[in-house]
Amino acid sequence: MTRHILCTLVVLGFAFEGYGQNLRDTTNHADYVVIAPTSYIPVAEELSAFRRSKNGFSTIVVNVDSIMAQFQISVSPDTALRDFILYTMNHWQDPHPQYFVLAGNTNVIPSHSEVETLYQQGNIDTVIVRDQWFVETLGTDNLVHTVTCLGRFPAWDSTSLAIMVDKTIQYETDSFHSWNNRAIALADYWPEDGNIFEYDSKNLQSYLDSLWTDTISVHIRGDSPNHLDSTAFMNLWNQGAAVVSYAGHADDIQFSHYRYFTTWSIDSLTNGDRLPVCLFGGCDLNFNTGPTLSIPTHLLEKTNGGAVAVIASDGQMYEQSTQTFYSTLLQEMIRNPDAPLGKAYEEAMPGWTFDYSDRFTFLGDPALIVKHSARSTAIASTVVHQSSFTLEQNYPNPFNPTTVIGYTVPTYGSVTLRVYDILGREVKTLVNERQSAGSHSVVYNAGQLPSGVYFYRIQSGDFVQTKKMVLVK
Repeated sequence: MTRHILCTLVVLGFAFEGYGQNLRDTTNHADYVVIAPTSYIPVAEELSAFRRSKNGFSTIVVNVDSIMAQFQISVSPDTALRDFILYTMNHWQDPHPQYFVLAGNTNVIPSHSEVETLYQQGNIDTVIVRDQWFVETLGTDNLVHTVTCLGRFPAWDSTSLAIMVDKTIQYETDSFHSWNNRAIALADYWPEDGNIFEYDSKNLQSYLDSLWTDTISVHIRGDSPNHLDSTAFMNLWNQGAAVVSYAGHADDIQFSHYRYFTTWSIDSLTNGDRLPVCLFGGCDLNFNTGPTLSIPTHLLEKTNGGAVAVIASDGQMYEQSTQTFYSTLLQEMIRNPDAPLGKAYEEAMPGWTFDYSDRFTFLGDPALIVKHSARSTAIASTVVHQSSFTLEQNYPNPFNPTTVIGYTVPTYGSVTLRVYDILGREVKTLVNERQSAGSHSVVYNAGQLPSGVYFYRIQSGDFVQTKKMVLVK
């Protein structure tokens, strides 16, 4: 990944210089606040300069030591940080900060810890970590509300922070690609749970389809027609997707009781600049369990791939809370497709008295705008006015027993996609419907067929194209 060096001599918008500033000065103002320790500040300044240039934000980089010196008076470090954030919202001049970025993991910037008792596991006490606490306040309705957007780059050192910032800048400055029109919805399965995760993933897919029409449903259940093994799933990730969602069991190092995707799987990802935003369900996907250990942190710190932002939870979670939160988040994105992801995240946080959605943590830049076909006329034009049909080579190939077939159509119309054996006999119709312009994909499960050479053919109007694939069992 090429390092982006931004000139700090040209200041667009308002910026504070130096780190001995009086943070209680009520004439202070900023749209975008980056909080960082001393050794991380050069990288934090790079992010700050980028937001001034791209978004026209007034920005400030605040040394976390300055916060502690001015606000940590007979209180804990996490309370000092919260007091600072709430002070800026209540006492700084307009515009009050819209975005806060914690540039570092808990080794350099505190989070808020709470003790949770797991009654179903023999009254075991466990500690959960919640960044969301920093931006919560009690409203006049006696409910807790979120007052602004907050995200964290969970970097254990300045080198990791530089990777995360570079990926963010790369994503925001890159042009729209066909893979930006794709989302992947992964669903877990465990016999005791029935098909609840597949059902919830299908529900999320209905929202994903509104912004990413090439949404692919992937099931961990081996006998599902949408099943992909772990290798095929990572190959799909490597092809690029704007969003990767997961519904199922998890902890900080693995998805599913079947260990379908783990921290060590991330080392095999080679998706380069094709970076998704990840919406992960499951319990205990914490970001602070140690360098390179947790899935969210490792995805963000990985070079040559991984993810650009991750939303995940800490502590015990329930599927209903997860489903409600992500459904609301996606509805907010559909309602305001040009708004930054952090704004949708803020709106999705309900006023609550006891709700598990407050355990989610936004990892990444909350000012990030996720690419999708509805974002703007220019982006929509890129998708809709494709110059030609395209039938992609299936992947993986050879395959056993599932593979993904991608294709692009330039205009709305009738599309058929069929599979034939080597004698020309049709064995499966994969698509037979009218479809919108743009990129599409379908998962094909050939589990009932013998090994051999097969052909898949697309037809839309006068366009016909055939390609070969190999099934090896």
